Amino acid sequence: MLTFETFYYGFLYAMLGLAVVVFIALQFVTVAYGMTYNTRWGISINSRWGWWLMEAPVFIAMPVIYGISLYMGIKPFNVVTSFILLLFLLHYGQRTFVFPLLMRGDSKMPLSVVFMGIFFSLSNAFMQGCWLFIISPGDMYQMSWFWSPQFIAGTVIFFFGMTVNMHSDRIIRKLRKSKEDNNYYLPKGFLFGRINSSNYFGELLEWLGFAILTWSFAGFVFFCWALANLVPRSKAVYHRYLHFFGEDFSKLNRWKIIPYIY
Repeated sequence: MLTFETFYYGFLYAMLGLAVVVFIALQFVTVAYGMTYNTRWGISINSRWGWWLMEAPVFIAMPVIYGISLYMGIKPFNVVTSFILLLFLLHYGQRTFVFPLLMRGDSKMPLSVVFMGIFFSLSNAFMQGCWLFIISPGDMYQMSWFWSPQFIAGTVIFFFGMTVNMHSDRIIRKLRKSKEDNNYYLPKGFLFGRINSSNYFGELLEWLGFAILTWSFAGFVFFCWALANLVPRSKAVYHRYLHFFGEDFSKLNRWKIIPYIY
């Protein structure tokens, strides 16, 4: 008989396999948003609404899963998993409610991209939420977890990555003179001195830290998805900068996203 736990782990393996497929596909297909936007991906909406629609589902679904778990008595209130949830929501709260409002320019995002984002958001909420609040062993996330090596190291990496991500986004955002400015500029300073997509590098670090601090297969699958999406994205952005700025860009000799590796 198929149990929920069996289904859950089957879903994780399916998502891991899909991440590999996505990574390979994105070597040949460039997703149309931001610097790489084009009209070939169908009907588009304002990017502010697109980001909100993509990120809001996971911000809502995670607490819902937690609430269902508590209401049904699947697991009692747990300080550690509650804190992990707050870390998760800290990122997605900023990405859902703050990031879109701070955007400058009048960029567009295809609805097809938005729907793919919604699919992943809900899938990820299922992966992380069910692990933390349903599947994880009852004796795993005890108070002692707060001073375990993996929690301490993972939390430090998570917050360092968040700082890099948000500060890099701020540098990019400040390049535009006003909310009506739709031009692209070459970001400089901070980690942009050596890493072209330092904002993506910061996000990779966030989810690497999350995978470590939860010490979970679900967190690992999430990190693999971040790699599958952001590494090819950094390549596309790199080539757009090369197209826009030519030799002024190429002579900077930047890594695309991961220092000393790529």
